[in-house]
Amino acid sequence: MPEPSDLDRLAIRRQFDRRTESPGRADFLIREVERRMIERLDLVRLTPSRVLDVGCGLGDGVRRLRVRWPQAEVIGLDLSPLRIDRAIRLDRPARQSWTQSLLQRFGGRGQREPGAAAPSAPSAPLGRYLVGDAHQLPFEASSVDLLWSNLAFHWFDDVPAAIEQWYRVIRPDGLLMFSALGVDTLHELRQAGLAMQSLPDLHDIGDALVQAGFAEPVMDAQRLTVTWTDPATMLAELRGLGGDARRGRARGLATPGRRDAALQAATARLRGQDPRDPLSITFEVIYGHAWCGPKKRLPDGYSPIDFFPRQAR
Repeated sequence: MPEPSDLDRLAIRRQFDRRTESPGRADFLIREVERRMIERLDLVRLTPSRVLDVGCGLGDGVRRLRVRWPQAEVIGLDLSPLRIDRAIRLDRPARQSWTQSLLQRFGGRGQREPGAAAPSAPSAPLGRYLVGDAHQLPFEASSVDLLWSNLAFHWFDDVPAAIEQWYRVIRPDGLLMFSALGVDTLHELRQAGLAMQSLPDLHDIGDALVQAGFAEPVMDAQRLTVTWTDPATMLAELRGLGGDARRGRARGLATPGRRDAALQAATARLRGQDPRDPLSITFEVIYGHAWCGPKKRLPDGYSPIDFFPRQAR
């Protein structure tokens, strides 16, 4: 089972609130993992009517899932209110000009105003976005066909509670698909002496899914190596993926001297003897998927039993 978390939920929300308007290039990893998860959906036969993206961030996954299943209701949920607000703004289609609106409303065929875009086909329906906690999902039991979560799992401070919520809201025969950063992520920085949050182990996640009631979870991991030439850029982009949200983190701002000394020590360890060598960092990405069985386990842990009357001969 997963070890007790050292994360502070309020600090997590504040970390991502701060990075809402200026995520920088840190999204490169999230988008790459998202692309690989979308490819895995090609192997799945599923036509969902409701999809839930837990930890949706700025809504990129919601938009991609909506393109894949335009007939489905796709909902994005995130702990950060500022991220949900920005996701809604990014998802809003461009407004048509006043003249185009009148022409479409009254069926006119006049010329477009100079510089106006040609009328386009109706856009796909917008996704829904909610501020919510993954440990207390605001949905009814058995109400979601596909539960999707991209690189949010390692931010859960109570993994068993979050997985229980996943199992509660997913429908029988529904699919769970998610990704997370594993224990080997940033191991180079750990070896350099930098304090970092604990990350989940692949086998512990699989055990927790089985205990919650999911059927035959499939888990695998990939190791991605990312290189930088500039230490300051590396630090900024790593911070963009999420800051220090541990309960035991150092309070207050680090002095420039201490920050520079820690960065120099990490850089020397990552580069080795040749200062021209790139800075290489490893990310262990865990992928998991599991189905909910046709008969769900009852909330108290018991399994339902059906009785059928004996047929008369």
